[in-house]
Amino acid sequence: MTSRTNRRSEGPNQRDTSEDRSSDLEPRRQLAVKRYLDGDPIEVICQEMGCSKSWLYKWRDRYQAGDPTWAQEVSRRPTTSPAKLSATLEETIVHLRQTAVLTGAGPASAAAIRQALKDTGVEPIPSRRTIYRVLQRHEKEVAHPLSMP
Repeated sequence: MTSRTNRRSEGPNQRDTSEDRSSDLEPRRQLAVKRYLDGDPIEVICQEMGCSKSWLYKWRDRYQAGDPTWAQEVSRRPTTSPAKLSATLEETIVHLRQTAVLTGAGPASAAAIRQALKDTGVEPIPSRRTIYRVLQRHEKEVAHPLSMP
């Protein structure tokens, strides 16, 4: 922490980030912007409210954009996951692993499964690490807990 943040380590920004706190954020943002628009110095607003200048500038800019919902929280989660494998490709990877085990070839490595995917013409080819993760995820789904005697 810097000397600036040490002074306010128990300030409003350092509290728990639970849902209870999210209801307090919108009025806090509105108050900060109102004080800015009333002409209070930015340094004074930030010091009294325990926030950074960049936080205040962000909410000022959102207010000035004219959106009536400017003070509401906006999710940072992406709306799509373009790098996520399709369910079909995951099923193909699991099927290749099961086929290798059933034919007696032993447990198929991620590299062997990747080569098999190349041979079948699958595009794009996932990395060995991605194949390994898919196999691990499906093993956990299939694994049964040991029964007690």
